[in-house]
Amino acid sequence: MGRTGAIALLGMAATYLVSGTDSFAAADKCGNIQAQCAVEIGGTCDPKTGRWEYGRRGLGGNSQAYNACISRKLRRN
Repeated sequence: MGRTGAIALLGMAATYLVSGTDSFAAADKCGNIQAQCAVEIGGTCDPKTGRWEYGRRGLGGNSQAYNACISRKLRRN
């Protein structure tokens, strides 16, 4: 799968989902690209748990804005 396909798949999987793992051991667990983008488009991230979300329960954002953010941030890395 190419990079574009991986980005699209990531965006589809993340849409309307809540993500939170303990794999980020830093004090602020919202430092990963997915959490940053969720917050950037109007969603939320809990810095203690690392759980982020957007697009449901009145939270801002949509999958198109989220995917654009992910793509932009991946190009920078």
